[in-house]
Amino acid sequence: MIYRLLKKLIAIIALVLMPGVLLSEKIPKELEGFWSGNSCNFSEEDFALYIGKGGYLYEDDQDVEFNFVNASTNNGWTHLYNNELITDGPPNNGNYNYFYKLDGDKLIEKLPPYDWDGKDYSFLTNPVVEPNIYTKCKNKDPVIESKYGEALSLLDSSVASACSSDNSNRGPCLYSVFKFLDVNKDSELHSAEITRGLRTLSLITILVSQNSEKDTKKDGTFGIYLATVPFIPLFTQTLMANIDYNGSKSLSLNEISQDRSDLFSAIFSAKGRVMDEMQGVPELIENLLAPLLLQGLSGLD
Repeated sequence: MIYRLLKKLIAIIALVLMPGVLLSEKIPKELEGFWSGNSCNFSEEDFALYIGKGGYLYEDDQDVEFNFVNASTNNGWTHLYNNELITDGPPNNGNYNYFYKLDGDKLIEKLPPYDWDGKDYSFLTNPVVEPNIYTKCKNKDPVIESKYGEALSLLDSSVASACSSDNSNRGPCLYSVFKFLDVNKDSELHSAEITRGLRTLSLITILVSQNSEKDTKKDGTFGIYLATVPFIPLFTQTLMANIDYNGSKSLSLNEISQDRSDLFSAIFSAKGRVMDEMQGVPELIENLLAPLLLQGLSGLD
């Protein structure tokens, strides 16, 4: 049971920490940042959009979306999408297609028709298609940042571009992930930094897995994440025990990459299967937490 769960977690960790396998062109710098209503106060506006270097996070009063995305341009619009761009027939189910254009400090967003064929862009100039309009905000909203700070930091990092599937040299990808995790920049990962990384992984994995579960509301999603947080240090201890080869109580880049020369190619070839595994993450976490909860409660006797 534990072996099967760990096997799934390893596959999920590898793909989530390398979001650039889906990345093509860079998201334009001018689109990056926090966008909301005129007040830039999420508590008042009830919606917020954060666009980073490799993806976006959106939340309103009912739902939350997080995606690593591709970017392309068409007639002055930036197209963000999370699968290969389909130009021969309709996109696959589950595709995310958003089109953005700046108008001063406003961000104009348009969505294609439900049955869009991937070829007809007339909806971008059709006045009948009502756009969503966002205002550029100087600062991140404190409510959004308090809930999703680790995810926003990952979107702001260079991980996505370094881990692009167009880059055959996987060294920069591993280094970029390590640099993101190495908060105090001493070239070693300590327990708190590893715990932060696993916390980021837990949050992002749950957010991404929710994208295919439209009946799952954001309160339930965030509740699952909060339930995992107290147990993440246990994973850190297990990780340290298995990889800290020199007993330094920290992990170096060499220790992490030990015996993993074929890791990237294996993950990329199994990308579809790993994405399927991610859909079962909430159930996986529930199964994993049950014995830990029982163990914790027994310690109270």
